[in-house]
Amino acid sequence: MRISIFNLENKSSYKDEYIKMMKVLNSKCITFNKKNYSYFEYVNTYLFNNWKYRGTYLDCYSYLDFIGVNVNSRKITQDAFINLLEFILNIQFLIENIRYYSEQTTFSVTCKSVLFHNIPLILESFGYKAYELGDRVIVSKFDIDYNDLGELVPDDIYELFLAYNSNNNNGIKMKRIILNKIYNYMCLDIEKYKSYGSSIFNSIKVVITKMGVTGDIDKKYSDLSNYKLRKYYDNCFCMMSYLIRTENIIKARDEIRNENR
Repeated sequence: MRISIFNLENKSSYKDEYIKMMKVLNSKCITFNKKNYSYFEYVNTYLFNNWKYRGTYLDCYSYLDFIGVNVNSRKITQDAFINLLEFILNIQFLIENIRYYSEQTTFSVTCKSVLFHNIPLILESFGYKAYELGDRVIVSKFDIDYNDLGELVPDDIYELFLAYNSNNNNGIKMKRIILNKIYNYMCLDIEKYKSYGSSIFNSIKVVITKMGVTGDIDKKYSDLSNYKLRKYYDNCFCMMSYLIRTENIIKARDEIRNENR
C-alpha cells in the first residue's frame, strides 16, 4: 500500500545530517561587504569576538574544538553535533540583534535552508528544543515542559532549569552547581515550598547537603558511584521542578473547585 509523502519518515542519522550541513557551511555560502565567505570564515572574521559567551577563546575554531567539533572532519558525536547546532543558533541570534550585520549579510539559498529550516527539524527529531533566554539560546531536551516555570521564577533561575538538561551542562560538576543555585533560591521562601510537600523538600535537602552538592559527601553516602549520584541529582532536579510548579497546580485545582460550587 502506498504511503503519502507527508507520512514518510526521514531516517537520516545525525552523522548524515552533519555531513550534509557541513558541506553547505564550508562552501562560500555567505556574502558580506561584497566578498564571499564560508559560514565559519564569516563568523570567525566578524561575529565571534562580538559574542560575549566565547570565554577566553580567540577564534571560533578553537571554541568549536572545545565543544567537540572539527569543521574539517566528517566524524562527530551526537552530543557534539547538538552543541554545534546550539552554537549556530546563538550566532544567528547575535546577527539578528546587530542591525549592521543583519542588513549587510546575504545567505545563499542552501545556507538559509540549513539555518532556518533544517536545524529546528533536526533538534525536534532528536528530542531537543531551542529556547531564547535573554541574549542567548539554550538547547535542551524537552522531556519537561519549561514554559510554566518561566512564569514562576526569575530569568536567572529559569535559565538554570533549561541549562540542566542541555548538552553543555550535563557533567556531574555542573549538575551540582545548578542544583545548589536552585536550592538557594528555594530557601528564600522555604516555608512555602515545605508547605507544598515537606517530605519532598526534606529529600531535596538530603541530596543537596549530604551527597556532595554543597560540600563533601556524607560518610553514609560515600560508596555511591558517580552513576548513582547523577541519578539522585536528576531525581532532586525533578522534585525541585515539582515543588516550584505546585503553585500553578494549586491554582488549577482552586479554579476547578470554584467552578463546581
